[in-house]
Amino acid sequence: MKHTRLHRCFTHALTLIEVLAAGAVVAIGATAAVSLASGSMLQEELAFRVAITRNYQENMLRLWQLGLSRAQVLAIMPEQDANTLLDTALYGDSHDATGPDLIENGVVNVNGLLMESVSCRAIVNISKDPGTDDAPLPEISGADLTLRAYRPRLITTLRTPVVSP
Repeated sequence: MKHTRLHRCFTHALTLIEVLAAGAVVAIGATAAVSLASGSMLQEELAFRVAITRNYQENMLRLWQLGLSRAQVLAIMPEQDANTLLDTALYGDSHDATGPDLIENGVVNVNGLLMESVSCRAIVNISKDPGTDDAPLPEISGADLTLRAYRPRLITTLRTPVVSP
């Protein structure tokens, strides 16, 4: 009687191979979850950098559309080196040709109105880890994001001159 009870207990137990197989399946699932999480975190970081870059460009263009010159806009905008978020998000340096810039395209005719045109160019830093201030890692150039804006050339071109009697 004891022998049959012991035999039944062993027949319901798991073998070492079954335990190892189950452990391998759990390990593969955990590895996939970690890989998915790290990939989505990297994607979120890059999307955040693109949003910062676009916001910076849009603010430059809005200031220009309000009537400020290129030099005035560049003087008003925060320095890339003085702002950690900008320094991490933007590729290049604001003091050379690689940083964000306004490029005046001249005057164009839009539906019979003379409009000034400008392009704002900026590049996103896509390096995975920007490093620290003590040991910065090299930046990696992402896509060149360019936005274009227009403003009226002269306010008088929008109104017809008044002829006095």
